Amino acid sequence: MTRWSLTLVLLAGCRDALVVAPGVPDPQPPLASRRAESDLVEETPNPVAVRINREYTKPDADRWASSFEHDGREVFDHRAAIVAALGLTKGMRVADVGAGTGLFSLLFAAEVGPTGQVFAVDAQAYFVEHIEARAKAASLSNVIGQLADQSKTGLAVGSIQLAFLCDAYHHLERPKTYLADLRRAIVPGGRLVVIDYDRTRPGTRAWMKDHIRADPDQFKAEIQAAGFVLRETPSLLTENFVMIFERPGSADGS
Repeated sequence: MTRWSLTLVLLAGCRDALVVAPGVPDPQPPLASRRAESDLVEETPNPVAVRINREYTKPDADRWASSFEHDGREVFDHRAAIVAALGLTKGMRVADVGAGTGLFSLLFAAEVGPTGQVFAVDAQAYFVEHIEARAKAASLSNVIGQLADQSKTGLAVGSIQLAFLCDAYHHLERPKTYLADLRRAIVPGGRLVVIDYDRTRPGTRAWMKDHIRADPDQFKAEIQAAGFVLRETPSLLTENFVMIFERPGSADGS
């Protein structure tokens, strides 16, 4: 057996060999890449989320603006208190995930200032375009539109310090997959804030129970299973729950 043949045999038996002979491809990606890929195993889409998301497939930002931003909607009425509770500071990098018409994106942009960044993340291109137009009209150059899908945010690793989902979590069709991607985008020690309707509260109508796919306890369990730690449950709202999680870990993304 030649030295060249022997080298190939030895490499074939070394799954994670650090030295590869010239012309012999690495048998698999680096460990970090394999771990990242394994974290994004696709789930079977949740049927409730798939069904309710069909409402948004027809571009009509004006219609949704009137639905999302009106007196009487709890998160709209309490938007100032919600923003204040986040403790945003100048220069922060924030993602408004499921940003819709941009109600909170623009409020966040004013809080973090021109040295900060607000990523307006949404799976619908017309929402992203609508927010970008609103930001331009308001002379807010720190708002960045980010088109996502139901598996990933499109945000770079370690690019944000806070992720905010308001009435958006129950729309995630693949929550496990999406949370894994979102976790990588948040720096260690960063926060994930989830506000969503509490379908367990007395007086909840049947259509709302059908619209919201799970109770707050299940949502909390899903998020904790994705590697987030619950830190606070502020009593800001009555119809909606507020949960503030921390993304623990080290700078290497673990």
